[in-house]
Amino acid sequence: METCSSSRLILVEGLPSTGKSTTSGILLAQLERNGLKAKWIHEVARPHPVLFFYEAGLSEAEYAHFVRLHPHVKDYLERIRIKRKTTVGIDLLEVEWNGLEEIGQKEYEELSKYNVWNFSLERYIELALEKWQHFADIQARRPDEIILLDSSIFQFQIYSFLLANATFTQIRHFLKAVFQRIEALQPTLLYLYRDNVEDTIGFLEKVRGSAFLHSIWLRDRHRPYYQTRPAGAEGYKDFLRSWAMKLFEWTPFPKKAIDITDGDWKGYTDEMLTFFNLDDVESPEATFPNGTYRNDKLQQQLLVRDNILLTPHGAHKKLLPKSEHEFYISDIPVTLGWTGDSIIIGGEPICERWTTWGTVFDKI
Repeated sequence: METCSSSRLILVEGLPSTGKSTTSGILLAQLERNGLKAKWIHEVARPHPVLFFYEAGLSEAEYAHFVRLHPHVKDYLERIRIKRKTTVGIDLLEVEWNGLEEIGQKEYEELSKYNVWNFSLERYIELALEKWQHFADIQARRPDEIILLDSSIFQFQIYSFLLANATFTQIRHFLKAVFQRIEALQPTLLYLYRDNVEDTIGFLEKVRGSAFLHSIWLRDRHRPYYQTRPAGAEGYKDFLRSWAMKLFEWTPFPKKAIDITDGDWKGYTDEMLTFFNLDDVESPEATFPNGTYRNDKLQQQLLVRDNILLTPHGAHKKLLPKSEHEFYISDIPVTLGWTGDSIIIGGEPICERWTTWGTVFDKI
C-alpha cells in the first residue's frame, strides 16, 4: 500500500456530507498525538488563507483610494488588513462584529462592494492565485508545521468556475497554477466519496433537508450555470454530479481515495493512518466539563453533557479529550479549555462568533 509521511500540506476533499470535517478532526488529533505540530484550517475558517468568505479584496490602488475617501477608517483598517504582494484583504465579518462603531455603517457597505464572491471569474482567479502564493510563502517559513485544509480545492474554489460555466480545461489550468504554488509543501490529497454519487446527494438531502439544497440554488440562481439547468434543488443536484472524481484522477501529487459507502469509519481511519504513517494513539483520560456556560456579551451559552457539546445554534457536537483539561470539538478545529469555572475557546475560529479565540464562557 502506498504511504506518505513527508507532506506539510494535507488536502481533504469530497462532495458535501462525505465526512471531510470529521476526517480532518481525526487527522488533527492523531497528528498531534504522534508528536507533530499541526493546524486544521476549516472550510469556513476566518480569515481563510486560501478561500474567500466575507472578504473584501482590493488592489493597492483601490485600498489607497478608499482610505483617501474615508480617512477616519485608516487606523482601523491598517490593524486588520492582510497585505499580500499586490492586493489587500479585509475580513468583513471582523468589521461587522467589531469595527462598525469605528468606521461607520455607510463605509462598511461601501467596503462590502469589494466582496470577492461578487467578482468576475477573471478577477477572482487573479486574487485567488495571489492568495495561494501568500499562503505558500508563509508556510515555507514554517517547515515543522503540517496544515490540514478541507474543501479548499474541489468545493468552494471550483464553485466560482462552475457557476460561471467555465470549461474543465479552464478549471485544470487554474488548478495547475495552484499546484505549482504549493508544490514545495509536498502536498497530499485525501478524497472521500461514495461509489454512487446519488447516494451522497440523498444523504446530503436527508441530513440538511431539501430546503438547504433549494437555498443554495436560490442564492446562485442568477449565475450563468443555472440559466440552462432545472430550477430549485434539482439544479443544485446537477451541480454536485459534475466534477469531483475527474479532478481527483487528474491531481498530480500523492493521493488516497476512500470509498465511504459502507460507513466503516474505523476501517477508513486505519487506512488514513497507514497512508500517513501515523500510529493510532488513544485519547488521554479526562473529566468532561458538564454544565451550562454563558457569555453575557454575546448573549450565548454552551451546554456540555459528558462528551456532547450543544452549541449556541443548537448543534450537537462530540467532544474528544486533547489533554486533561482541553477538548477537541469533533468536526470543527475549535477547542474548549476548562478551568473548572469557565470554558475558554481555543484552536482555529470559524465563521460563528462564539468560536473567536479567547472567548470565555462562565459556568452558571
